[in-house]
Formats: sequence, C-alpha cells, structure tokens
Amino acid sequence: MIAAILLAAGESTRMGRPKQLLDWHGRPLVAAQIETLLSAGCRPVVVVLGAHANSIRPILPSRAEVQLTTNRNWRAGRASSIRTGARAVPTAAEAVVITSVDQPTEASVIERLHHALTAARDALIAVPRHNGRNGHPPMFRAELLSELRSVSERQEGLRQVRRRHAERTIFVEVDNPIVTLNLNTPEEYRRALELL
Repeated sequence: MIAAILLAAGESTRMGRPKQLLDWHGRPLVAAQIETLLSAGCRPVVVVLGAHANSIRPILPSRAEVQLTTNRNWRAGRASSIRTGARAVPTAAEAVVITSVDQPTEASVIERLHHALTAARDALIAVPRHNGRNGHPPMFRAELLSELRSVSERQEGLRQVRRRHAERTIFVEVDNPIVTLNLNTPEEYRRALELL
C-alpha cells in the first residue's frame, strides 16, 4: 500500500491567492491533485490543511480514502505539515509519497517511482529526475516514517532525511517535465499551464 501526503497548508503569499484553489484543467488544483494520487493507487491520501482551510474543505471529495488533517501550526513552516501528515499515515503502508499542492504530478510518475522502489530492494527513497534535474514528488519506504514524523525546519525537513540516506536513494528518469514544476508565482502558474 502506498500512502500519500498532500501538503496544502500554506498561505500562498507569493501567488497572491490560495494556490489550493487555482484552476487546474477545470478543477481546483487541490482536488485535481487528490484525484491524481488516488488514480495512482495511493491509499489513503492524507491532505494537510492550514491557511484557508475553511475555504478548501468544502471542495474536497468526501471519500473514505481521503483523510483530512489540519496543521494548526502551519505558520511554523513546511516541516510542521510533513510531521502532521506523517502521523496520519497508517502503519500498514509500505511506502509514502510526499507532494505539495503547488507541485502538480501525474499518476504515471508515482507508479514509476513505486515500481523502481520495489525493484531496488535496498533503496529507501526514490526521486524522479527529468533531463538530469531532480524533481518531485519523492517516495519514501515506510521504514522512514518515524523520521518523517520528527522532521524540523531547523534541520531542513526532508532535505536532512534525504541526506541521511543518500546512499540508499535511487533516481528515476522520467520524460515528463511536470516533475520540475513549482507554482509559486502567477508567472510560474501561467508557464505551467502553457507547458502542460
């Protein structure tokens, strides 16, 4: 079982409006991300809300496979949302993919990561790469859940976990540039829509 943590707690200051609600091919971005994760076989999809939670919650699908959790300390940074999400991942999960709402992905990327992580028995982390550039989302074996549940901003969050296990990280080449996109500003959002 692959679990997913969708980080959707941010304030979207640089975007100037909630990124979670941006139109993504006819749907709010956060809802589109959830559907992508579900279609990739992720169960459950843990959605971490924070800023704008009251505006976002009503548009989310009401499904047993989608678990909503709120990071009341979202101003403390991304690591606090990772901790919140990781605590909600069931112990039965064999792996967890962590993605941010402003880093759209596709089901095929997650499926390739899972296939590669399953095939590489010694690997703990799988990271997509496009044209030699590392991308997102990373996938972690469940053995790292305890570390994910204790990441901190002071220790650089996921970067520290990845550095600690650099020798057991595999990189999966994908031909889809979506793995390198970040929708932080209106300009980046427009470019992403044009590219995809």
